[in-house]
Amino acid sequence: MRPSLFRRFVRMQRRLPGTAICVVSFLHALSAQDRPKFEVVSIKECTNADRPPPSTSSPGRLGLSCWPLSRLIAEAYETFATGKVDPLKFLFPRPLEGGPAWVNSARYSIDAKAEGPQSGAMMRGPMMQTLLEDRFQLKIRRETREVPVYIMTGAKGGPKLHRTVEGSCNPVDPTDLTQSLKILPGGKPWCLVPTNGSKGPLMVFDVHGMTLDTFSNLLRPDGRPVINRTGLSGAYDIHLEWESDAPTSSPPDGVAASDPSPHASIMVAMREQLGLRLEPGKGTREFLMIDRVEKPSRN
Repeated sequence: MRPSLFRRFVRMQRRLPGTAICVVSFLHALSAQDRPKFEVVSIKECTNADRPPPSTSSPGRLGLSCWPLSRLIAEAYETFATGKVDPLKFLFPRPLEGGPAWVNSARYSIDAKAEGPQSGAMMRGPMMQTLLEDRFQLKIRRETREVPVYIMTGAKGGPKLHRTVEGSCNPVDPTDLTQSLKILPGGKPWCLVPTNGSKGPLMVFDVHGMTLDTFSNLLRPDGRPVINRTGLSGAYDIHLEWESDAPTSSPPDGVAASDPSPHASIMVAMREQLGLRLEPGKGTREFLMIDRVEKPSRN
């Protein structure tokens, strides 16, 4: 079986070269003064021999078992940064750089209790930020660099897109980590939740209610980010099929591809099926930079 679309996207992410053009001050999704804090926290570093129990979460209580510190940081400052779930940042967080090598190898179990009921997203986002800054002395910032990108525009003949009909998909609650996204027989699909699979040699991608800005964030041809410059607003239902092993290249509009199949590559498929073109260019990308981190203070 071929790898899933998401696994392929994650594998295609690379650290991209580029020169820093702007450095932003230390980031706080919520100001430190406004963030709720855990009342009691226990932190234990895991060993290779540890076989941790499943992680748990209930209103006001969070138990994470042997998670890499890099994941704790990425989720706190990306996926759950605002106290809500951002599924795109779960799949494609900004690259995390800086800090010692143990940031990626060290694993920690965290048992934390809030003073009152808190959502899972709040505990894994703003409250985890405070925990990391207090106990790991973490200092982190965003850095914006100029990097190679692809520019997404309309292809010759214009886009071939289908606007989402209002009410045709179910909106997702961004605060509910327990929400089941299973589609019941005869039920409506979920908005913004891609489904993917394979059809013979082809990868198949389907999503409902997605803007082109969001769609472009899902793409990483050759490991490059994609910037939407189609000028199109609104939400669309997107269906795309392509050959996952085909080279990611696209001939100019009006020039036949060496393989005439519309599935030759994701770039050719986008042009032929969606009327969207990707062209190499320069753009900016944000990175999370660790300026300081230490082993956690004792419980």
